[in-house]
Amino acid sequence: MSRPAPQAAGFVFLGMPLLVSVLLFAPLFTAGNRPIPLLILELLALALLVQTISQPDFLRHLSRTMLLTLAGLLLLPLLHLLPLPDSLWTALPGRAAYAGALAAVDIDNGWRPLSLVPQMTAFSGLALLAPVAVFVATAGLPDKKLNTLVLLFIGIAVFEAVIGLAQFGTGAVSIIGAAGGLHGHSAIGTYANRDHLAGLLEMALPLGLALLAANLHADPTVRVRPPKPRQHRPPPLRQRLAGLLPHEFRFNRAAMLAAASIAILLGLVFTRSRSGLALGMLAIFFSTLLFARRIGGRRSGGLVAVITSVGVMLALEIGLLPVLERFTEQNVGDDWRWSIYAGALAGIGEFFPLGSGIGTFPAVYRRFQTEDVPMFVNHAHNDYLEWLFEGGLLAGALIAVFLLLYLLRWRQVWTKDDWSQLRFAQVAAGISLLLLGLHGLLDFNLHIPANAIYFAFLAGVFFHHESPPAARRSSSADTRAAAPVHAPPQSAPSPDTAAIPAQTVEPRSQTAMSPPTAGQPWQPPPAQPPAHNPFMD
Repeated sequence: MSRPAPQAAGFVFLGMPLLVSVLLFAPLFTAGNRPIPLLILELLALALLVQTISQPDFLRHLSRTMLLTLAGLLLLPLLHLLPLPDSLWTALPGRAAYAGALAAVDIDNGWRPLSLVPQMTAFSGLALLAPVAVFVATAGLPDKKLNTLVLLFIGIAVFEAVIGLAQFGTGAVSIIGAAGGLHGHSAIGTYANRDHLAGLLEMALPLGLALLAANLHADPTVRVRPPKPRQHRPPPLRQRLAGLLPHEFRFNRAAMLAAASIAILLGLVFTRSRSGLALGMLAIFFSTLLFARRIGGRRSGGLVAVITSVGVMLALEIGLLPVLERFTEQNVGDDWRWSIYAGALAGIGEFFPLGSGIGTFPAVYRRFQTEDVPMFVNHAHNDYLEWLFEGGLLAGALIAVFLLLYLLRWRQVWTKDDWSQLRFAQVAAGISLLLLGLHGLLDFNLHIPANAIYFAFLAGVFFHHESPPAARRSSSADTRAAAPVHAPPQSAPSPDTAAIPAQTVEPRSQTAMSPPTAGQPWQPPPAQPPAHNPFMD
């Protein structure tokens, strides 16, 4: 059943600008990873969430299981803020050492929240508003609006990639991006970390390739190659390139998408993130594998080969030596990462099954930090270990449910019927979710507000229920069905003629225009049927 028109129009009028504002603002100031930018994102997300919930029809696009899981995600920080009696709080796993320290300084409040650092739990709970609001709003958008936002997301990724290339070429990370970034001589965009820019670009690369493939999607009813020209001179290069592609292919748009994909690929290469480069190659592999059958195996393989070759050629021109050095140098941080994992696992075991509290990892982890890690650790460099550390068993259950819903959704997205442009984008969004999920095993991309928002946006695209082909063609089909088929008058008279009784229609020679015969009164001429105008139909 389609949505009521007033609700859909109301959301597009109010909710669409809010959603666009969140997507555009998210990466501008260190990817929202500072208090003021994060506060602005939270206020925009709160307005967007209120606007979305005020129209209950939007929530019908999500299953009950998904809605319950989202509710659990928002309620988990609130659960950790519930006050408990001091005796019960002390008996909980991992709290005894903190209770002893509080008793030593004569602090006894009587009631304590479950979280060890309640302020950080409250801040983290508010930060969840943005991705949840973006996900719910995206999943309920009309197909046409969603296609527009997908193009906007690709444009944002190209913008970040161009900034990153300028930073790499000049060696100055202060070009629009954060001055004094964590990694020198690397592309970081407006982020503070090259791995987090790589997370954005690896999510955008499959979408660029998918929309390019959608423009190359061949229609079996049209001829792929145009007839050969009669002239003896060879046709122009553009005409020869167009001859390799479907008849309805629009060259300019596909060229722009190809250029965008190359720019994203180059930006990903020059982040010098080893995880990003590996996942970028995986994105190209999955895109070739999933889109090859839809646009023809040779055409798909040739397309990806051309884009990859151009990207490698341009990368060689810019200079690949610093990038390749990342794969040969011994990074001390790699050893630290394994030590951080060991400390995080120790904390998970001590606080299981309730966890230390959402957002408390930077403050609580210090108890478990080993001596071979000489720096302050603010994240576990593994999103899943950090969530288990803070949220315990409930966080693990939410992760498992989201993973199960993701796998089940693939059965609905991957269909054998003809794909629209949005279906190509949905498959690419599924690839992007997988890539960032794998990156979460080695980094903390999902703890960066901008990447969490874009991950939620792509999840909304992936879980969006596309309108069936019959519904998309309903308006044009109804118009065609309402128009009568024009035929000769003798076989199909016009509706106006058919409505007149047969006896009133006389031959033209017997009308009253001829003189009346003697003894008969004059009679007015019978009403003639109006002339049939096919343009009125």
